[in-house]
Amino acid sequence: MSFVRAPTAVVSAFLAGICAFLLLALTLLTTGSVGKSDAPALVQPTLAAPDLPALTSLPDRERASADKPLFHPDRKPHLAAADAGAASSAETATVAPFRLKGVVMANGMARASLMRDVEGDIEWVNRGTDIDGWTLESVRSDRVVLSRGGYRTTLLLYPDR
Repeated sequence: MSFVRAPTAVVSAFLAGICAFLLLALTLLTTGSVGKSDAPALVQPTLAAPDLPALTSLPDRERASADKPLFHPDRKPHLAAADAGAASSAETATVAPFRLKGVVMANGMARASLMRDVEGDIEWVNRGTDIDGWTLESVRSDRVVLSRGGYRTTLLLYPDR
C-alpha cells in the first residue's frame, strides 16, 4: 500500500504550496504597498466652461464653395429664388417630359413608344403626331427627335451608352 500513499503525499504537498503562495499574495495585496493607490480619495467636478475659440465669419471664397452643390457634375452655385422660376420655365420648354421605351420601323412607318415621366403612361406615337404639345419629328433605330415651338430635344433609347 505504500505505492498508493506516495503519489497522494506529493499531490498534498503541491496543493499546500499553492495555498501558501496564494495566502502570501493576498496578504501583500491587502496590507503592503502594492494594494495602496496614489489616486485622491474624492474627485470634485468643475463647473467652469472650457475656453473656446471665438467664432469668425467665413471668408467669401469659402462661403461661395459651400453654396455649390457637392455632387453636381458642373459644380455650379445654386440659382437664386428669382432665377429659379425663369430657369424652370425654360427647362420645361426645352426638356420633354418623356422617356423613349421602344421604336418600331416597318413598311415605311416609324413609331415610338414614349412613357410620360409624371403619370408613367406609355403611348405609341407615329411620326408627325403631337403628344402633350410636343411633335415627333424623326424616328431612328436608337433615338427620336421631339420639337415644341422653337425648341428641339433628342430622346435616346439607351441613354447610358
